[in-house]
Amino acid sequence: MIPLLESAYASKGLYQELLGPLCKKYNLTDSEVIILLYLADNNPADTATEIVRFQRLKKSVVSMSLDDLENRGMIESCYEEGNRRTKHLKVKDNAREVIREARKIQDRYYQLLTEGLEKKEKDQLNDYLKRINRNISGYSI
Repeated sequence: MIPLLESAYASKGLYQELLGPLCKKYNLTDSEVIILLYLADNNPADTATEIVRFQRLKKSVVSMSLDDLENRGMIESCYEEGNRRTKHLKVKDNAREVIREARKIQDRYYQLLTEGLEKKEKDQLNDYLKRINRNISGYSI
């Protein structure tokens, strides 16, 4: 197997494993946690379409997750004045604790993935990953 693919699959599994206790604690799916983190970090890109595009989640998963998060009062939707077609999403205050804990998990995940790497190597890795993500974003299925 190509090392990048092997790493991608292994790292996704590790991330889901690390998210497991948080998901169980708050009765959330990993997709819901990912959506909350995305919305907390990406203010201008705050629509379901953008979540599907940038997080590469299935439309049906995003739709169900957003409904659940909205019903639980963790997000709210609103429309810009003069535009009733595009629903914008915003994280509500009662999701902040989940987001705070999820960010700690992300930090732990990054620490595990980069263990043994020097700062210069981490910087290089981050640069390579940004370029890879640009390549991925430029390709639509």
